[in-house]
Parts: sequence; structure tokens; C-alpha cells
Amino acid sequence: MNERDQNTPTVESDAQTSAPAVDAGRRKIATGGVAGAGVLLSVTSRSAFGTSVWGTCTGSEIASGNLSNAGTPRPCGCSPGYWKSSNQNGSALWDNVSIFSPYLKTAKFNTVFGCSFYVSGNVTLQQAVDQTTSALGSWCPSNKVNSMRNVAFHAVAALLNAQFYGDRFPFTDMQTASGVISVFKTAFINGTGSLTTEFSDRFKAFYSSYPNLWCNGSQESPIQV
Repeated sequence: MNERDQNTPTVESDAQTSAPAVDAGRRKIATGGVAGAGVLLSVTSRSAFGTSVWGTCTGSEIASGNLSNAGTPRPCGCSPGYWKSSNQNGSALWDNVSIFSPYLKTAKFNTVFGCSFYVSGNVTLQQAVDQTTSALGSWCPSNKVNSMRNVAFHAVAALLNAQFYGDRFPFTDMQTASGVISVFKTAFINGTGSLTTEFSDRFKAFYSSYPNLWCNGSQESPIQV
């Protein structure tokens, strides 16, 4: 049973949740399921054409679909630390407006996720990833502030991974930005326990299962969670 906090959180309507992932039609490929480390994952399978593993998770590869490749493509996803402003590679990638709009660095966290997570509605997605603010709403008990900051850290990374990788981001319910937002809003209503399960425990288990996860053309090491 999910933990429900004493104060009922406010969930706002969000016109941005219906925004489609970039090049979704071009990178949609058949998906299958695989369970690992207690989380439901989905990776593309082309076993009928071969058994090799391929892919380096570059933007051009994702956009084209690389339909000529045989075998199973690697799951793609960059850890939350990759998207921090201190990481030049992730910061530069996130600046690509054509890929990440409307989920750019300056977008407001509360607006994007459709709930009053932070006291201030001006906290940006970048600030949430950088964890430079801890001023959460009255819904959050004081002893949960640090863990909820970590939740926001993972939630923004999931949003960006879904927007960039689509079906190659191996979470069947979070392969679009709107999917990530929907999961977050539901978890927020259900309290800190649900948020921790969906956006901290779940992702930490995932990154632990893929210590050499491919992130935009290279293996991300060390993974920053």
C-alpha cells in the first residue's frame, strides 16, 4: 500500500503532457518485455533476424531506427547526473531545442509535471536536476525533503530520456514525456512512498542492472544516481 501523506497534494492541469516525443513516428519500433531487478522493462527484439546486440544510442541512430541492423538493440538512457549543468555533454545535448522543447532547462518543474511539488513555481527543470533548491511544499514532511529532491532529480532525467530515446528507454510506461508526467502525477497524489518507489528505487535498480548503459554514443561510466 502506498504511503499517503497527511496533507493532500495539489495536482494542476497540464497542457504540455500531450506534447509528442520528437521523431516518435520515425523511431517507433516493435517492443517486447523483459523483467530485471524488480522493474518492468521493455527492449526491442529482432531475434528473428539475429541474436547480436547493437546500437550506441546516438541521436541519429534513434531517429533513423537503424532498421538494417539484426539482433537486439541496447537499451538507452542517461543517468540523472549526465543531465546536470556540470556535465558539459549532457548540458550541450539538452540545449537542442528541436529535440527537447518544451522540456528545456528553463521550463518550470511544477508546470511541466502538473503539480505543486516545489513551494515556488519558478523552480526550473535544470535546478531540479542540479538539486540546488530544497524548498518543497507543505505536502512534504521535513524528514522526506532530501529523498524528494532525489525523486525530482530522477523524474527530470526520466522525462529527458523518454523525450530523446522513445522506445529505446526501457520502461514501458515511460517511453514518452507524457507517460513520465502521468506516472509522476499519480505517484504525487499517492504520497512520498509512491514517489520514492516510482522515481528513486525503481530507477536506481535499473541503473544497477545496466552498469555499462549506453548514453548518446558512449558507455556512461560512472553512472551518476
